[in-house]
Amino acid sequence: MDYRKFLLKKAMIPGSLGFLGDLALQLAKFYPRPLDTFSLLLFAGDHGIHGEGVTYSPQEITWQQTRNFASGGGACTLFAKLNGVDLKIIDVGVAGSFDPSTSVIDRKVGFGTKNFLHEQAMTDKECASAIEVGRAMTRSSGADLIGFGEMGVANTTSSSAIVAALLDRKPEEVTDGGSGLSEPDLCHKIEVIRKGLAFHPRRDPLDVLSAFGGFEHAAIVGGILEAYTMKKPILLDGFVVGSAALIAAMIDPNVKQNFIFAHRSGMKGSGILLEALGCTKPILDFGMYLGEGTGALTAWPIVRQASHIL
Repeated sequence: MDYRKFLLKKAMIPGSLGFLGDLALQLAKFYPRPLDTFSLLLFAGDHGIHGEGVTYSPQEITWQQTRNFASGGGACTLFAKLNGVDLKIIDVGVAGSFDPSTSVIDRKVGFGTKNFLHEQAMTDKECASAIEVGRAMTRSSGADLIGFGEMGVANTTSSSAIVAALLDRKPEEVTDGGSGLSEPDLCHKIEVIRKGLAFHPRRDPLDVLSAFGGFEHAAIVGGILEAYTMKKPILLDGFVVGSAALIAAMIDPNVKQNFIFAHRSGMKGSGILLEALGCTKPILDFGMYLGEGTGALTAWPIVRQASHIL
């Protein structure tokens, strides 16, 4: 179908909707039906690299925030409720357990990853298990559109290491202060990543994932690959989710054709990452860097509206 002619039949001048029209045309190419349901899978996990002092936040925040989300707190829960999104909170690697009475879905692969300055963050077996968690959770979703969120103290350190390794970038090009690090502490964070890159020289995407990633990264990689297999559009969030998307795209470059880029994260290196993923213009550019899938949740109403144009 010539969708531009279809716009004319609807008395819409081609180009008059600007980027919204472009988004509608993009969606129509691989999913020519309206998108009315959106499922966001939020994976939570802890990171062994936290022990190197790369963040001011105590590791317990991961457990606390995950429980908070499941209890209806947090920006992700608010945005999901406002926009009618099916939000699932999944423990894939938090360094603590949750009472079964909570709505946290237990898919734990381990109680946090290891310190990547001394060993792989996760074994190859753990990595494969976390990838399968993401695949299985995605298969269980019946939504038209799939998105991913994350919670994990120190996961920006892991994400920066992944991006630097796969794109052959200097750590300082893709690393910032995250939760408000001072300049000396930011320099320390960059140096930790630099040492990690030297310690783990292999650059195969799965090797990089095992070396530096969190269990939440691996689950998101699996979820993206499964969503592509299911021919579902994938609404990408910010820097952390984007780093997992980069791994998925290097495993199977075809997945990029299903990507919808929710926003340009306020994190340093976001532009480099978006360019590598083939994004010329994300939907939003609000300077957001909260994570939790909040960028994707904010962009969802626009995506839904665009999908109904054609």
